[in-house]
Amino acid sequence: MHNLNKYELTKGRKRRNSEDEEMDDIQKPLYKLNKKDLKKHKLSIQKRTARISILENMDKEALIDVIQHFLIKQPGLIRDVMTYIPEPTISSAMNVLIEMEKKFIHSFPFNKHGPGRDDYTFSRVREPLLNLIDTLIQYTNHFTSTQVFPTTCFTFLDYATHIAHRLPTWDNEEHNALQRNLYQQLNEFWKTAIQSTSSKLREGEIYSPDSVSEWARSLAQHNSFTNGYYFTESIHEFTKQLGFMIGLSANEPIEDKNTTPVCHLAPLETTFTSTSVVGDRS
Repeated sequence: MHNLNKYELTKGRKRRNSEDEEMDDIQKPLYKLNKKDLKKHKLSIQKRTARISILENMDKEALIDVIQHFLIKQPGLIRDVMTYIPEPTISSAMNVLIEMEKKFIHSFPFNKHGPGRDDYTFSRVREPLLNLIDTLIQYTNHFTSTQVFPTTCFTFLDYATHIAHRLPTWDNEEHNALQRNLYQQLNEFWKTAIQSTSSKLREGEIYSPDSVSEWARSLAQHNSFTNGYYFTESIHEFTKQLGFMIGLSANEPIEDKNTTPVCHLAPLETTFTSTSVVGDRS
């Protein structure tokens, strides 16, 4: 009996050992990476991580340059990239424009008598000035599209026109063409916004008379500040298309009852603090 138990015990132990070996075989991976492949895999991960880290720590302007060069070489990807870019808000757009305006201000060479208006000064500030104007036009084009709600549209137009007023008047009249052209484009944007709002009214959208009065007042102030040279067409269009909402007949002009110069009006955005780009316009 003792021998039988010993035999059975030995037999059982062998069986368990055999089962353990089978389990070990099952748990072993079917494919084993060799050291060379493993090293390649690790290096690949490290490279990807390093590239991402470089992008994350790049200066904003340098990163923009990289994206621009990439899109120039791969123009077919522009639409895909644009789908990941959020729509600008008034706040985000104004923050960009204010920073560009500051860059323009800081580009003026030192002059103990104050910022110059001569040809040399213009040559020094021309590039940041053109960048500011170009960006302003791009944003205005966006905010006057039919997808943008009129209140947002007219609010941004007011801001954009403020910036145009703050541009300096140069000694050389040829350089002032930049501001004149900007005014003319803004006049077209105002008319576009007015026509779009009128169309939406006919489609059933409703706007409060208070809002319409505010839009009219802003436009009238801008027209007054430019002595009626640039926004008269917009004034007539506003009266024709939207005047009935605030009790104006088609032939009745919008009056500017505010005697405060428009470029010194209290801003709507707290970040919009500059009253003049380079001092008084006089």
